[in-house]
Amino acid sequence: MPQRRHAVTVRAVQQVFPTNSGAVVVDPVDLVHDDLRRSDGTRPWVLMNMISSADGATVVDGVSGGLGGDADRRLLGTLRGAADVILVGAGTVRAENYRSPRTPEDRVAVLRATSGRPPRPRLAVVSASLSLDPTAMMFSPVDPSDPPPLIYTATGAPVEGRHALTRMAEVVDAGTGNRVDVNLVVADLAKRGVGVVLAEGGPSLNHQLVDAGLVDELNLTISPLLAAGTARRILAGPVLRTPAGLKLDRVLTADGFLFCRYLLA
Repeated sequence: MPQRRHAVTVRAVQQVFPTNSGAVVVDPVDLVHDDLRRSDGTRPWVLMNMISSADGATVVDGVSGGLGGDADRRLLGTLRGAADVILVGAGTVRAENYRSPRTPEDRVAVLRATSGRPPRPRLAVVSASLSLDPTAMMFSPVDPSDPPPLIYTATGAPVEGRHALTRMAEVVDAGTGNRVDVNLVVADLAKRGVGVVLAEGGPSLNHQLVDAGLVDELNLTISPLLAAGTARRILAGPVLRTPAGLKLDRVLTADGFLFCRYLLA
């Protein structure tokens, strides 16, 4: 049976930048869905979303959930509702036990329907090794009519992994040897008519997307926590060939969290 739609109320948050005089109360659903997200017409708009503690950690006990809260989860649901595809690396899928994208809350669902988009975004996973569990929740659709997940891999991926996953996913070669080329991933999504891609990590995939100049927007949630330990950054990899400049577009706050929207300069 189709999953019941959760009528979650997305409570108003405060916008602290930009404002003319102090913080103002805003509705994040209106903000997120009114944002213009148009690329140059050759590829989708790529929106990267991450959360970190105030001291830069992106995980607690190996997962990001320990950094979040109700306000963060509500805004994440709103961002997901604005996306056509959720793009994520296989390591993050395994660590966070990803499941099929759920039906957005009612207001977001209406906005998707009126814009002619499917009820839910499609999940796309980058995995050069195809080391994904065929019984994982990501392969259980919310509705039988939902398209299967996309899995982007490389030509050198193990044959047995390919055979195991082609029964429940659409496996696409987007690279040679043992490396997936994110340029080919985004090009394939463009051919499928995808308009907005929400990239949710992990840090290695984020690095590849930024280094290739494919990211248009960064939504960074700063959690009111100090985590210490060996903090993982939102990007993981060698120094970027060209540091990516950011333009601060908006800052929201709720429950002590800061929600920063940057546009790539």
